[in-house]
Amino acid sequence: MAPAVEVAKLVKHYRGSHRGLNGIDLTVGEGEVFALLGPNGAGKTTFVKCLLALLRPTSGSISLFGEPAGNPGARRGVGFVPETPRFPDFLSAQEVLRLHGRLIGLPHDDLKLRISERLEAVDLTDAPKRVKAFSKGMIRRLALAQALLGSPRLVIMDEPTADLDPIGRRNVRNEIAGLKDQGATVVLNSHLLSEVERVSDHVAIVHQGRLLAEGGIDQLVPDGQDLESVFVDLIEKAGN
Repeated sequence: MAPAVEVAKLVKHYRGSHRGLNGIDLTVGEGEVFALLGPNGAGKTTFVKCLLALLRPTSGSISLFGEPAGNPGARRGVGFVPETPRFPDFLSAQEVLRLHGRLIGLPHDDLKLRISERLEAVDLTDAPKRVKAFSKGMIRRLALAQALLGSPRLVIMDEPTADLDPIGRRNVRNEIAGLKDQGATVVLNSHLLSEVERVSDHVAIVHQGRLLAEGGIDQLVPDGQDLESVFVDLIEKAGN
């Protein structure tokens, strides 16, 4: 069985001397919750955009379930929660999900039920009539609902708990646990290390485009320490 994500010698150059990624090698097994960690500018968002074929790598390869990430067939089973989600503010939450459901080809009868289920799962059944009246947290919950609408095999979440209150963060953790129970793979990009430590199986830490460490939480975090202290120590040793 092919891994959910396989990245080999991934390099992404930008103009000038800045290098977004510098030879990243990573494998994410199917059904894992994988977290990509790093300070601002480490290359996390570049990595996510390469996975989604929104950026073309300078060199290296990326495959999703054994297919090149650039293939439409590979992306068909992917759901994405962006860091700064945006939706047409004149639409309702139901209309946003209906639009996304039609874009991914969900049958009409199935779509109606899924919209109801997704809105209930993210506590938006009593949301304001139009997206323009949504809070930042509500927008983020709507982004999660649209990402999961098509029951994807791989869910990529870029800072999924930003702007959420403790109840919202708990709901996201529950969604991640539910996805794992269903056999889906989750890739997280997050600054909230305490949240990551609670939900992740596999963690990778990047800094200035380089992979500093990776492995299971139990492998990376010794007894008596937490993920935050390990993270800070690695970054400080690598140099700012």
